[in-house]
Amino acid sequence: MTDMVTLIAKTTPLERELKIASRTVQPTDLPRLGELYFTAYDAGVAGDSIEVAIADIQASMDGKYGQFLPDASHVALDETGKIVAAVLVVERAVGDDTPDSPFIIELITDRQHRRRGLAEDLVMATLDTLFNDGQKDVALRVESTNSAALALYLSLDFHRWSPDSSED
Repeated sequence: MTDMVTLIAKTTPLERELKIASRTVQPTDLPRLGELYFTAYDAGVAGDSIEVAIADIQASMDGKYGQFLPDASHVALDETGKIVAAVLVVERAVGDDTPDSPFIIELITDRQHRRRGLAEDLVMATLDTLFNDGQKDVALRVESTNSAALALYLSLDFHRWSPDSSED
């Protein structure tokens, strides 16, 4: 298994207009979110079928990974209104080895829509929503070998967190 790194950042208000059309996650988004989850990753990562991926997204929304925050979870839409990226957020991650803060459990971008700033804008939308809700921090986990994701998060002022950290 790949080593995971926990990162944390201060929430912030939006400092610029988002480049994408976006909105908060709706219950009716479940089938498309499952499809996106299944197809965005290499085979087997999100399960053996779209149905399994949809069931995992449903479990996420039902609280398997923490109390789901639909208002802090956003989707990016293409020009036809189809969801092409999503960020899913919970109030607190399950487990003792995570910060006591909202937690991004998934950031997914359709393979054909990568490198367009969608993930950055979705994380910025989440940072803004959480800031406006009075939350100070947001955290996430990322594979230590995922250089593209690490670069994105570092550019958004995320930094390494550990359970021993007294600062956060």
